[in-house]
Amino acid sequence: MRASVVFPFNPVPASRPRVSRWGVFYAKTYKTWKQLAEEHLAPGDTGIGPADGVLVVIIAVAKRAKTSKATFVNGDVDNFAKGPMDVITKATGYWGDDKQVNWLMSGKRFAEPGEEPRTEVHIYTT
Repeated sequence: MRASVVFPFNPVPASRPRVSRWGVFYAKTYKTWKQLAEEHLAPGDTGIGPADGVLVVIIAVAKRAKTSKATFVNGDVDNFAKGPMDVITKATGYWGDDKQVNWLMSGKRFAEPGEEPRTEVHIYTT
């Protein structure tokens, strides 16, 4: 393993971009999550070069609503992966570009009682 990153707040799936004549907009919850994640993420030093392939494992652990009887987290699993990958690509020292990601494993689940919501990202070279 080269690096692990934990974003210690409730995961949010990426929203679809809304296009208007004034530009491209994303849902407020997603924009807020990305901003928090960017502020939280320190520069890394993984030693991954621009020619190295990467395997990324992303686990979204979401808070269950008190009145929810759902058996799975609402939101597409690939949308839970998009935000962390965009934030890590924008940061320095993790990988050069997300085109280096050869393998992506992504999952989502509810937090157990007493467990804090978070998004875990584990980065390996291939």
